[in-house]
Amino acid sequence: ERKKIIKGMKGHIGKVAHDQCGSMVLLCIVSIVDDTKLIAKIIIRELQSIIKELVMDKNGRRVLLQLLHPNCSRYLSPDDLSSLNLSIPSLCAKEGSEVNSEAKNNESSKEMADQEVVAVQADESTSPAENLPLAEGGKKDPRVRRQELLVSSGLAESMIDVCIENAGELLRSNFGKEVLYEVAKGGSDDILRPTLDDKLNTLHETIASLASESKSEASEEEHVLENFHSSRTIRKLVMDCPKFASTLWKNALKGKSEFWAQGHSCKVVTAFLESSDFKVRELAKTELQPLIDSGSLKIPEAKQLPKEV
Repeated sequence: ERKKIIKGMKGHIGKVAHDQCGSMVLLCIVSIVDDTKLIAKIIIRELQSIIKELVMDKNGRRVLLQLLHPNCSRYLSPDDLSSLNLSIPSLCAKEGSEVNSEAKNNESSKEMADQEVVAVQADESTSPAENLPLAEGGKKDPRVRRQELLVSSGLAESMIDVCIENAGELLRSNFGKEVLYEVAKGGSDDILRPTLDDKLNTLHETIASLASESKSEASEEEHVLENFHSSRTIRKLVMDCPKFASTLWKNALKGKSEFWAQGHSCKVVTAFLESSDFKVRELAKTELQPLIDSGSLKIPEAKQLPKEV
């Protein structure tokens, strides 16, 4: 049944991905269906052809983000996450009691609204007693499934290429910045490493290059260290990705931190001292400590610098 649904979507993946409810169907498919070859052939291939469009779209990016960072509350609303749970309250209400057999699942699925059909199908393959989330509904190991759909299919490489070619635009975008962040970080559990390390290093260099530009070189657009969206995205990368932090410091901030120690860019500078990684803190400590002592650079009072070990 799942294969029939996937095959029936051929040629319509782009339209489905841009729809709020349709994107959840695709998200569900890449999370539980074990036939990754079929998904790659029909779904991933079409997604690759419109990858930039998806990255910049509020709904389209959700399938990509689910593969990069599964079930993340930053990208999925509480309602979205609850819909990925096998224990569907409406199912229980329709049956008058908790759904606890495959037969009841099949019967209740006929009465479900369209948006609940996918959730019912997950029940048919997993024992309700296990109460597993939908993302774990298949038999294949979730990480293996992600690896096959994201890396082996070439989707991740396409995403990195788009991020490299459009780094400035994505950093300043309300939606695109989140995909760029997850890609540059290497995905949850470093799913993109070590296979795509060279590509990721190129992306880090590209972002650092944008940050190294002078304000005049940034032309009409705000500098990436001063723009609201991009400065916060770069700050998160400094905090969460030591490799990127090292590249950014050496290529863009070393010797210039005093100049950027104010406004939105200040958040990027202080991130080096707030990092949990000792090497990242040591990179900037010598240059930033005098700025702190003189009052030119202020660390948020609510945050304490990690103690030296």
